[in-house]
Amino acid sequence: MRYAGAGVTALACPAVAEMAERIASRRIPGSGERLPVIGLGNSSVFREGDVARSRDLLTLFMKHGGAYVDTSGRSRFTVGQFVREKNAHDRLFLGTYVGATDPHEMRKELASVQEAQGGGTLDLVVTRNIGDYVDDPWKYQRLKDAGVTRYVGVARHQARFYEPMMTLIEAGAVDFVQANYSLLEPEAEQRLLPMARDKGVAVVTNRPFINGEYFSIVRAHELPYWAVEFDCRSWAQFSLKFILSNPAVNCVLTETSNPEHAVDNLGAGLGLLPDEKTRQRMLDVMRQIA
Repeated sequence: MRYAGAGVTALACPAVAEMAERIASRRIPGSGERLPVIGLGNSSVFREGDVARSRDLLTLFMKHGGAYVDTSGRSRFTVGQFVREKNAHDRLFLGTYVGATDPHEMRKELASVQEAQGGGTLDLVVTRNIGDYVDDPWKYQRLKDAGVTRYVGVARHQARFYEPMMTLIEAGAVDFVQANYSLLEPEAEQRLLPMARDKGVAVVTNRPFINGEYFSIVRAHELPYWAVEFDCRSWAQFSLKFILSNPAVNCVLTETSNPEHAVDNLGAGLGLLPDEKTRQRMLDVMRQIA
């Protein structure tokens, strides 16, 4: 209830009302499929199984052009129920985490997610078990061969996992990698992101706000006046537009259960992005503040 007013206010804004037609998308390498650049992470309302608030959030997200939703654990079934009820398979792109590593248990686990979604092939199966993937990458690739999923990938959120990710990229064993990348954690742009782009692997980024730490840092500061030069209207968009200005990034995941914040995040997919000179200026600002 307390978020309902914020959602209505956002929908009343003319610029936001046009968002679904204008939000940017980028092509998945090796595929003609396009993915909107702002995604939705594993929101607390999904994890808690709050069907009503999840339905409201996902409806708003789709209305404004969003598609990628990251799901693990209980979230897979909360979001799956929405997909089944709304027949939203063609409007959402779901990243589904698999925890099992035994091939039989993997198929069994993913079959339960497929059933929750109403059947059919999954969009993307992701694992955090990156060591298992490196040891036997074709175990995951066989999920594609069996028609369980269209894409496979790995996801982690620490720089120490960049090397095994690059091993998998070099082997041609992944379609997607998901890694942390932001103004406060820019290390991925040194080697991981350029390699993924060169090898035709899609990149999804996480931790754009470092689990809220970013907002604690910027809260007492005014947004730089020159942010308007690249259509940036909030500190959230300042971070997201920096991330998206790296051409290797296909989609950045934001995690919120607040409709107003979700709309603000989606706004980062509109308008201009900073050029290289401005990117350096943004990094300088964050170094001074942090």
